[in-house]
Amino acid sequence: MNIGIVGAGKVGQTLAIAWQTVGITVSAIYSRTPQRANALAERVSSDTAIDPATVVAASDITFLTVPDDAIVSVAQNIVSQDIDCTGKAIVHTSGAHSVNALAPLAEAGAVVGSLHPALPFADVETAVRAVRGATFAIETNDSRLDSQLAHLVGLLDGQIIRVPTEQKALYHAALVFASNYTVTLYNIAERLLGTFSNDDVAIAGALNTLMLATLENLQQQGTPHALTGPLVRSDTGTIATHLPALREVDEKLPEVYAALARQTYDMLAARGVDTRSIEQTLRQDSNNHGTADDT
Repeated sequence: MNIGIVGAGKVGQTLAIAWQTVGITVSAIYSRTPQRANALAERVSSDTAIDPATVVAASDITFLTVPDDAIVSVAQNIVSQDIDCTGKAIVHTSGAHSVNALAPLAEAGAVVGSLHPALPFADVETAVRAVRGATFAIETNDSRLDSQLAHLVGLLDGQIIRVPTEQKALYHAALVFASNYTVTLYNIAERLLGTFSNDDVAIAGALNTLMLATLENLQQQGTPHALTGPLVRSDTGTIATHLPALREVDEKLPEVYAALARQTYDMLAARGVDTRSIEQTLRQDSNNHGTADDT
C-alpha cells in the first residue's frame, strides 16, 4: 500500500513524514505551492505531481489534506481530469466535513472516506511527535478502506473513533469544546486576573499550573472525579461572591459562569452533590440583576 498527498500544509507534511518513517511509501505529492511539495517530497523520498489527479493515479490511497473549503473543488478538479477513478481510494482529513464532500468522486467510482487526526497542528515537528499515539476519527462505508485506514493508524500506535456520517458535525463540535473553548476559558481567566495585576509571567504561571494539573487529573481519574472547586464542595457562599465580581468586569460573564455550572450538574450528581442549593444561588443572582435564565 502506498499513499499520495494532495496539500503540503501542516497536516499533509505531518502525515507524510509520520507514515514514511514507519515504512509507508509516499508515491506522489501535490501542492499549490510547488516549493512546499518539493521540500516535502525530498524529505519523504517521494515524487511531486503536476496536479491532484496525477497523485490519485499514482497512489493506492490519496489523502486530501487541503483546507476544508477546498475539498469539494479539489474533488471536482480530480473528476474533471482524464483518469479512471474506479476503485481508487480518496480520503479527506477534515474533522468538520463528512464524506459527502467527496460526492463527485464517489459518483465517479472512487472509494471515499475521511480520516481526522484529533490533535492540534501548531507546527509540523511538534505534530509529527504528537501524532504517535493520537486518536483518529475514521469515516467510511467501505470495509476494505476502513481496514486500510485502521492499519495506517495502527502503524502510528494510534486509537480509533469510528464516526457515522450523520454524526460528523457532532464529533467536530465535541473537539471544539475540548480544544478551542479551552483557549477561550483561559483567555477569560487571563482577563480577570489582568484587571488587578500586570505581571503576565505570574498570571501565566498560575493558569498554566492549574490547567496542566487539571489535565493530569483527567488523564488519571477521568470525569467526574477530576472535578474540583466550589461546585463539588457545594460552596454556595463562594459562588455567590463570584457572580457580582464577574459582573463588574463584564456583565455577560455571570451568564457564562452559570451556564457552565449547569452543564456540570450531571457530574456533580455522579459525585453525590445535591445541586439544588447551587441552582438556587444562580437563580437568585439572575433574579436580582434581571439577567436571562436558561432553565
